[in-house]
Amino acid sequence: MAVALTSFSSFAATKVNLFDVEAVVYEQQADAKYSGEELARRSGMREVIVKATGNSASLDNPVVKKAISQSSRFLSTISPSEQGGQPTLKMSFNPRQIQALLQQAELPYWPEERAKVLVWVVEDNGYDRTISWEQSGRTSVANLNSVARQKGLPIVVPVGDIDDVTSIKATELWGNFTEQISASSQRYDADAVVVVRIERNGNQQNLRWTLYDDKPQYIADPSLATVTGQESGTNQQVTEAFVAELGRYYADKSAAKGSGEVASSITVNFGGIESAKDFFTVEKMLQGLPSVASVELEKVTGSSVDYRINLLTDQADFQRELLRSNKVTEATPAIPTTLPEPAPEAVIPAETAPDAIAPEAPQPEQMPEPVPEEEQELYFEWS
Repeated sequence: MAVALTSFSSFAATKVNLFDVEAVVYEQQADAKYSGEELARRSGMREVIVKATGNSASLDNPVVKKAISQSSRFLSTISPSEQGGQPTLKMSFNPRQIQALLQQAELPYWPEERAKVLVWVVEDNGYDRTISWEQSGRTSVANLNSVARQKGLPIVVPVGDIDDVTSIKATELWGNFTEQISASSQRYDADAVVVVRIERNGNQQNLRWTLYDDKPQYIADPSLATVTGQESGTNQQVTEAFVAELGRYYADKSAAKGSGEVASSITVNFGGIESAKDFFTVEKMLQGLPSVASVELEKVTGSSVDYRINLLTDQADFQRELLRSNKVTEATPAIPTTLPEPAPEAVIPAETAPDAIAPEAPQPEQMPEPVPEEEQELYFEWS
């Protein structure tokens, strides 16, 4: 069983601390409605809500707004601290209460185990294009790291050492040359790759991004669908918008997986299932694929097993993920060959000569009945 499962790309799953925050306590103004501590508690809860949903717009939800005004009810622990000479509050919010709140507000919950995203940033200043590395000290990278941390999006920016610098060019990133991007990204333990292209025009920027939602070694596959977006504004604005879009994408994806929301369904046949161990290994493998919402057994015939697969994405994603296993190969269904039965000979009574047959009255034209389209079944062999 271990051999079968380890041949798949595993989800790196970075655990994000969603519920522990620290907020600055500002000195209360004379005419202020709320104390500095109360404002810090509310600020901390807002940060938790954004990280738990991946979406700043969640703060506009009326149920969430009301809960934030009663933030102390959602706290597990709170203690005074200090950061950079400023008094702060260290707070831990109750995970169950926060999740119950999101459910009541009908908002998606983005679990703590999250995909780690490798982000390539290439910038065009009008006369040349350069890659912004982690160690470059550029504002674009600093803002990206800061905003991603606030939103709970685990990212890594290539460091820019000799291996990075010699493996890829800015023009290859700008042109989305997936073979080169894939090869240069594989040294990083990431679950997905994003290429960010920034065009500068004074203090305004146009940011275009392309997400390859798969491990680096698989992103050159032409069947992999990409996710794209475009933002305009200052660097802070485009970075906020870009990270928010990525967060929403992954939060919605996690919510769909958790709810079992189905995009499509297919029937899959596996041949070569020779033992109970094979049966349970295949079933567990199918359930672990990112594209799969649920697996239902349809029938078992000898060493052949039919499963009903409910998909979160499309069939191409499912096939691509499945065929990564070195124990799965595509198979051709056996088509039974039967000879057609001979048509019975027409018998004409002797008293009815062909030239004496009266012409039939014209019949009204009948439209052929529509033939229901058969659902495609996929066939694979387990070895």
